[in-house]
Parts: sequence; C-alpha cells; structure tokens
Amino acid sequence: MAQDHSEFENLYPDCVDNQESPIYGGTYSGWPKALVPPEFPGGGDVELTRFVHSSIEYPHVVESYAYPNGPDKDSVEVLAKGTVVIQIVVDRCGRATRQEIVQSVNDEYDMEALRITQGLPVFKPGEMNGVRIKVALLIPFHFTRTKMPPPPSTDYMEYDWDSEDSGSGSYDNSSSGGGKYDNIQWDDSW
Repeated sequence: MAQDHSEFENLYPDCVDNQESPIYGGTYSGWPKALVPPEFPGGGDVELTRFVHSSIEYPHVVESYAYPNGPDKDSVEVLAKGTVVIQIVVDRCGRATRQEIVQSVNDEYDMEALRITQGLPVFKPGEMNGVRIKVALLIPFHFTRTKMPPPPSTDYMEYDWDSEDSGSGSYDNSSSGGGKYDNIQWDDSW
C-alpha cells in the first residue's frame, strides 16, 4: 500500500516564501544546536529514504563489459553503480526548492535523482527558536540495482482454531464450541 505523503500540504495555506533569508545546513552553513530539521511526511528520514528508493527508475547505463569466459568469448554487461547526492532547500513553506547536484555519477543517474527531488511532497518546515527557517538537506540516491523491501505489513494472518485444516488461514470467533482446543485447562498458578 502506498504511503500518503500529503500530511503537511495544508499546514501553511497560501504560503509564499519569496524573500531571501539565511539557509542553514548542507553546503550553505553550519547546523546550529537550536535548529529543528524539516520533517518528511509519514515518518521523517526513514520515510524519505523509502520514498527515494521506491521512486527510482533505473536508467540502463552500461559501465563496462566483462568477459568471464575469456577475451574472445561472450561478454556480460556491467551496469553503472554509484551514489548521486542532491542538495535541496526546504523553504519556510515546506517546499523542496533549489535542487542542486553535489555529487555526480553520470548524466542519466543525475537526471533521475533530480526528477525525484522535483517531485518531493511538502515537508514540515525547519525551525529555530520557534521561527520557520530555510534548511538545506543532502539526499543520497544509491544506484545499486537493489530495491528497498516493502514496508512491513500490519495485517496479521488469522487462524481458525476450530478447523480440522490447520492451514486455512482464517479465524472463527464464533462461540459455537466443539473445537479441538475448547477443553484446555490453563494453569494460572504461576
């Protein structure tokens, strides 16, 4: 099930951040102790990482060819790997702006990372001493051809204790009785 990332969209309705102001973090400046970082909707850094990895569409980029059976035999494509780092500035309205490549791998991967950062949802803006501020964040994009696992399921398999078929996967909560575990005597003495 896809995560809803619209949590902060209406936090500051009609917000416009068009005034220059200091930017904290990233390559701009230090990270003061009083700074509360921007929050990605649905779970902060963990959900941002999941969002990034689930959004990557791997461009087919061949780095080289390997010849496991000798130089004159069949070749195997070795796909490019690496980490693109994009810096974004989360403005006082919570929008990701000023996307900039800080670490490049190749043009295709760089463009894919920029595409994802341009589609980021609205964050809860950073603040310092109770005032909203602009904060730069560095977001790594790992192009390793490894997919993130899906979020853990919150659904639990139900079990039908009354069924003769123990693999039915359903739970019967009726009070009809007659199940094979109805006559168990529990020892509550401990």
